[in-house]
Amino acid sequence: MQLKKNGYSVGYVPLFEHLRRIDREMLGRKFRYNRDVWWKTLFKELGLKRMDPKWIHNLTLQYWRVYAANSPPFKDAEPTVRKLKRAGYKLGIVSDSDGTPGMKRKRIRQVPFRNLFEAIVVAGEDTPRVKPGHESFSLIAKRLRVQPKSSIYVGDNPRTDIEGAKAVGMISVIVHRRRNRGGNPDCRVPNLRALPGFVRSIQCAR
Repeated sequence: MQLKKNGYSVGYVPLFEHLRRIDREMLGRKFRYNRDVWWKTLFKELGLKRMDPKWIHNLTLQYWRVYAANSPPFKDAEPTVRKLKRAGYKLGIVSDSDGTPGMKRKRIRQVPFRNLFEAIVVAGEDTPRVKPGHESFSLIAKRLRVQPKSSIYVGDNPRTDIEGAKAVGMISVIVHRRRNRGGNPDCRVPNLRALPGFVRSIQCAR
């Protein structure tokens, strides 16, 4: 509707093709998450120069509301977290900023089992850099009052979840998800349900 008001009409297919390409470029090795920048890049490519920055930011907020409503945690997440918590492990979250200050923390607060985590770090907001910058990994260990070398970091993105964890001495584990091959983690597990057994095996080996 806003595009039509500005004298531009574009079909959904070419619009999303543009956006998918911008998405790949921004999340390549740039690690740029600010959706305001994404929309501005899109509109510039479409030849639009009169878009109101306030409207663009509102579009970003709407994007995250829709995303959050349609992106529940993986089904194996809560039972695994509860099992690890009952076993006495300290649990924390390290997640990248969404590029909109405060938005990622707001989304984490909506997770039903959020209270099982003792500490949360939003990289890029609590730290100078997003992952794979090592600062967020050091900070979560500090907030949990544990040594990085006695910690296991579990992620599902080889581009962001291995380098920083290894840099501070954590064991890096990648959960196998669709199309997330690559990287050089210390271990891969087929799903989150395999984690408690893996953690016990690491403990026994030390």
